[in-house]
Amino acid sequence: MKFHQTSTATIGGNAFNKEVKLSKVTPNNIESVTKTMVDVLRRQKKIWRKELNDWQAARNRRYSIDNPSNFYLQEVYDDAMMDGHLTAVTGNRTLRSTLKTYVFAIDDKRDDKLTNFIRNKQWFEKAIEEAHTSTYRGGICLFINDFHKGEILNIEPIPYGLYVPEKKQIINDFTSMGLDITKFEDILLHTQLYDHIGILEKAFPYTCLKRHSWGSWDEFEELFGIPIRIAKVASQSDAVKNEVAGWLQEMGSAAYGVFPTGTEIEIKENTKGDAFNVFFQKIKALDAEMSKLVVHQTMTTDNGASKAQGNVHENTLLALVQADEKKMLSWLNDVLVPAMRNIGYNIPENARIIIEQTKDAGEQIKIDGVLLGSGYILKKDYIEQVYGVEIETMPSGNQLPAIIKNEDPGKE
Repeated sequence: MKFHQTSTATIGGNAFNKEVKLSKVTPNNIESVTKTMVDVLRRQKKIWRKELNDWQAARNRRYSIDNPSNFYLQEVYDDAMMDGHLTAVTGNRTLRSTLKTYVFAIDDKRDDKLTNFIRNKQWFEKAIEEAHTSTYRGGICLFINDFHKGEILNIEPIPYGLYVPEKKQIINDFTSMGLDITKFEDILLHTQLYDHIGILEKAFPYTCLKRHSWGSWDEFEELFGIPIRIAKVASQSDAVKNEVAGWLQEMGSAAYGVFPTGTEIEIKENTKGDAFNVFFQKIKALDAEMSKLVVHQTMTTDNGASKAQGNVHENTLLALVQADEKKMLSWLNDVLVPAMRNIGYNIPENARIIIEQTKDAGEQIKIDGVLLGSGYILKKDYIEQVYGVEIETMPSGNQLPAIIKNEDPGKE
């Protein structure tokens, strides 16, 4: 939205690319002013909390056959992501993919020159993070908004609510056909790892019900968490009653009070000590449902019952992460890499992005020890890369490293 000193505004939506003159005559044109203000308000982010009826209405708009709108459902998603548990499990799943080491390879062998195109590049880190976000929000569009020939400088997502992924269109207002991004595949990248709706559609009812339970628990605490104090006075005077009531109010959380003779104070405590479980157990159940929805199990976010069950749940999560990695690599090689070539990166056709398999030094040293003991010779570069050490000279002949020679301390 651009405002000029000539009292002329260029805005989007109903007045997209049209000038609206704010003059003395304009206020009399009710239709023009109304369309202008309604459009401006539509563009503002609504921060009041959403309820189940908002979720259902947004779904109806999203699944419209003639004119699907993603804007309202994305606002519901924003509200869902205010939940702490949902933020934690989605973040956990995303980090397990984005923290991998992505490299370029030719014939499955790492190419350091090509890898430098994406290694430690902020734009690439943002790209894979936003790509994984499509798991939760549905299909999104990434915009390469700053680049030189052969170098991407910045990449940003198009506002989620303005993109309709199944049509690959950016909607510049709420009635037009939108912009077809397939005509700009070098800078506008359709990004979708799974379906075009996202799993937050299923998660919102849980976050909404959970918020209601927190509110009800808070009301329960106000009503029954503090013992009720009842003052009995002998006088029937309203003035005396009001004065004693004022003293009770001023007591607050104090353990004492001064009352006139004849005043009897009675304290009634809540005898239902387990009543809070109605809310607490419901919140726990909703958190568990969100964990199952996002990471397909619960024990990696909550306490496990046993090591065996924990291993089963961890394996379930690992299988899910592997599926995410396959989806991510498909998007990188089918969408991002061709876009990089169009921008001017010198990337051979047989080059692909892969995930570099990291090795555990403790486990790898056992394997390498067996290989060395069998007479195999390891390269200097391999040893330095795996163990993170610098080697000045390599042993020659049949000389074995200390880890092999001293494997059995009982033998010379």
